[in-house]
Amino acid sequence: MTSSTIKVTDEVVSCSDNGQHPLVYIKLSNGRGVCQYCGQVFERVEEKTKAA
Repeated sequence: MTSSTIKVTDEVVSCSDNGQHPLVYIKLSNGRGVCQYCGQVFERVEEKTKAA
């Protein structure tokens, strides 16, 4: 399965692959983490302020 990287601003994310596997929480150590069940990749990015 090929999956794209999901960019997030939180240090901890959850993944259940839309109910396809048990809900797990992933701590993005070193700014990156991978779901042990589905292989989805999460990458932490700095939160940017919205432009007016």
